[in-house]
Amino acid sequence: MRQATDGQSRRAGDEGFTLIELVVAMLIFAIMAVSVVAVVMQAQGQAVSNRNRIAASNLAAREIDMVRREFAATDAGPVTLANAGFVENPHQLTGGANGAPLVVDGTEYTVTRNAVWKVSGSGASACEGGAIVAYPSLGVEVTVTWPNMGVVQPVEMSTALAPGKENGAATTDSFIAAKVVDQDGLPLTGIQVTATASAVAASAYTDDSGCAVIRVTPATSGTSYTVKVADASYVDISGNHNPSKLTGNINRGALYAGASFAVALPGTVQVHLVRADGGPLTDAQVAGAGVTLIASESSGSTGTTVRTATGVTTSFTGLWPTTYGAYFGSTAPTGGYAAGDLPPGGSVTIDVEFAMATVDVTQLPPGTTSVRAVVAGTATTCASGQGTDVPVAGPSAPATLMPGSYDLYAVGTGFACSPGPMARVLASGDNTDIAWGTTTLQLTGVPTGGTVWALDTLTAGFSTLATCPGGAGAAAINVDSARAGAVPIAPGSWFIYQTTGAATAGCASFPGAINPTTLTYGAANTRAWTMSPTTLTLTNMTAGLYLVVGPQVSTSCTSTTVYPNTATWTSSGAGAAGSPLQASVSVPRPSTGTTTYYAYQWTKSGTPKCTAAGTFVVGPGSSTLTKTAAAGSVGP
Repeated sequence: MRQATDGQSRRAGDEGFTLIELVVAMLIFAIMAVSVVAVVMQAQGQAVSNRNRIAASNLAAREIDMVRREFAATDAGPVTLANAGFVENPHQLTGGANGAPLVVDGTEYTVTRNAVWKVSGSGASACEGGAIVAYPSLGVEVTVTWPNMGVVQPVEMSTALAPGKENGAATTDSFIAAKVVDQDGLPLTGIQVTATASAVAASAYTDDSGCAVIRVTPATSGTSYTVKVADASYVDISGNHNPSKLTGNINRGALYAGASFAVALPGTVQVHLVRADGGPLTDAQVAGAGVTLIASESSGSTGTTVRTATGVTTSFTGLWPTTYGAYFGSTAPTGGYAAGDLPPGGSVTIDVEFAMATVDVTQLPPGTTSVRAVVAGTATTCASGQGTDVPVAGPSAPATLMPGSYDLYAVGTGFACSPGPMARVLASGDNTDIAWGTTTLQLTGVPTGGTVWALDTLTAGFSTLATCPGGAGAAAINVDSARAGAVPIAPGSWFIYQTTGAATAGCASFPGAINPTTLTYGAANTRAWTMSPTTLTLTNMTAGLYLVVGPQVSTSCTSTTVYPNTATWTSSGAGAAGSPLQASVSVPRPSTGTTTYYAYQWTKSGTPKCTAAGTFVVGPGSSTLTKTAAAGSVGP
């Protein structure tokens, strides 16, 4: 039994791998496979790179050989090559298109050639100055590049060719050596530089040292030239495209090396405006606002310029690559400002905190609970949803608003929308306090006794009133002291009236001639208590008769005893048969107490006859009074 068990155990242990052993084996195999693939890929990439460099070297050598042939082919060859300066793909392979890349084994190669006069001798740069050699040689530099080079350097070859005395530059020629470097002071190759005098231009391209040597032919007495960087894709530190310099007078057979330029591919700074509270901004809100841009490098005494924002994000282009900072407005914030590095030909975005406009609105009308700021010219009332409400805090209303021009209104106890300062311009940041102008009301000729009240028409909800408002006057404010002197009040449209007590009590006097009255903002408003007339109407009159009224009993109804005089009597008219006939007349209302008016129907013509039609009792609060004439009230 023991032997059988041991045999079975040995057989079970020899059967295959466990799962863990299988996973480990696969992992080791994968690592080895990846390593082998990496080595193979690296070797293949290196082989491709070597093959490309060999092809590029052959193309560079080919170009040098072809230049030598052209140089010696004709007497004009050296000057022609020099005048051509910087060229790209000048000699195409068989079947290729002129100017197109040279294709070898499916790879496109770009061959650039630059020919420059070596006027200071072999190995010396003309841009460093010195004297001209008697017979300058022609330096030729060839560079070959191809796609996907990575870290591989271009293939470069150069040679110096010495033309014969009769084939090179004339001894009366002069040379302008212009140095062109980038923002870091490194030489720029292949940049065209021109020298112009009297509309005659000569040009050359910078070599590997950034030096462009331009051959010119001055006049016998010398010539002054304008030297300019002809490549408009670059800017100088001032942001100028095609920067230029004057040489002054250059004599024949001279070397001028005083023209040097630092240029760079311009970049773009994007200023993105944000609110500190995270609230939204729109282009319309910020358009026209000032933004200060600061360049760490500049051509002047300061690199600070104030620019205009056109929207939430504004792009400022054509800028010299350096470090830029930006802040809102023209005053730098005490806590510093955001900055970013602008690479050549690139862009950088700087988030700038948008400064809201802050202002304290002071000396508000009594009872003001909030100030409503409405964009200037957009409203004449405080309609719901218009503007921004600023609550009163203590003696003033501290407001934080978008910069702009505002009309201000006061809202408070007893008035719904009182006009105040108009078209007040608020700039970003802190603004000078806005003092609300004082508006006062003084009343003259107010009847004695009772209490005088003022009801805001917007609060009341109606714009016309014939007598005291009664229950609708619950929101009126007490202005009783206005009869003794000027009292402060919110400007606007008001009903002025007098009651026997509270604002909703019985009407003691209603000066209809001045109701409603508009109180001008910031002014001392004085109003005379003028009573409006009362209309007296008599109905059921006899056709063809007139209504006359007077302050006393009359028996003759003559023009001297009736009121008003004959010029203002009102005729009832003939009227249609069966229709109710009536006539009306207006009489003054007393400012206090009552006045009794006696009404008559009068025949006017023939034998004057008048019959009493009753009395009208008119008080300060009377508006329209109507009486009905009794049947048969007209007698002989």
